Amino acid sequence: MQELTIKVPAPFSGVSDLGFTARYAAQADQEALRDVPLLIEGDARPLRRLVDHLRILRSAREAPYKWSDPIQLSDEVVVMSFRESSGEGGTLADGAKSSVDYFHNLMRPVVFPFLHDCATIAGLRLADQIEFRVQVSSQVLDMNLRLDQIVRPNGDTLLWSF
Repeated sequence: MQELTIKVPAPFSGVSDLGFTARYAAQADQEALRDVPLLIEGDARPLRRLVDHLRILRSAREAPYKWSDPIQLSDEVVVMSFRESSGEGGTLADGAKSSVDYFHNLMRPVVFPFLHDCATIAGLRLADQIEFRVQVSSQVLDMNLRLDQIVRPNGDTLLWSF
């Protein structure tokens, strides 16, 4: 697999300057899926509120993946990661990770479970339209999806308020 970057510039309702980037490092095809870091950047005030909600994701539910705790690198930058965990303790060679969950985690870009969990677990309100920019080598694909194509229901909590 080649290095892959997915940028989501403004996924949260009412906040146009807060987005994130997921970066998949290059790796061999037969290698287990590595952790995928998410770099979240934006205005300090909504980012601070976002970090409080992201902490909920760490222990909120049983899933075939896990989120790390968010780490605030500066007032405007936070990093966290997605870890595939469907076959905890096994390897691809012994077949422990050959479950449907593992392949789901492998094939589905991390931005989808992240946005889903932000809305359904952390209760955050997402924008009605979500833009994506996917880059592999020098190829770039821009996409725009309706929120209901990603998650239902939407959350209620806004990161920015008057």
